[in-house]
Amino acid sequence: MLTVFWQSLVLAVAGILMLRLSGRKSISQMTIPQIGVLLTIGAILGSEVAGKGLAETLFAVFTFLAVLYLLEWISLKWNLAERVLKGAAVPVIENGNLLTANMKKLRLSVDDLEKRLRLDSIARVQDVRYGTIETNGELGYELMPHARPLTRGDLEEILKANFPQIAIPAPPPQADIFAETVNPQDQPPAPNKLH
Repeated sequence: MLTVFWQSLVLAVAGILMLRLSGRKSISQMTIPQIGVLLTIGAILGSEVAGKGLAETLFAVFTFLAVLYLLEWISLKWNLAERVLKGAAVPVIENGNLLTANMKKLRLSVDDLEKRLRLDSIARVQDVRYGTIETNGELGYELMPHARPLTRGDLEEILKANFPQIAIPAPPPQADIFAETVNPQDQPPAPNKLH
């Protein structure tokens, strides 16, 4: 009984470490090869309980992760391999019009596409210049010029064009949540409640 506990603990930690090596993606962002390998790893780790042996199980998981790394490396080097292994984005909207033939291939209903648009706060299909279903299943889109949100840069251009005498001050530099990812030393201290 104690042996099963320790072997399960080793498998759990090894599984987490090996999956951590495979990358930081949620299930919805994984490609088909990644999902296949993930499911296989789960089955392999589960087979340890059926008596395959700890060393053989860990070796099998390592082998599948090596295959995943190889597939990812091949995908990075050759576009054709990437297209074959991961697929390609499929256009579903062009210049505000639905591409129903592509939607049929994806088995994507108009209601499902409209749901995705609503989740991205897009109220009209006609406001979308290009819309694609990406290889991870997410909706990628570019809005029409009239539907794009106004940016600070846009506003500054308008002000400069209409009021050339106005001096627009540069915003003061402030630390943001991205700075700590670039330079970990700049990380602000966390409140004591979160330690």
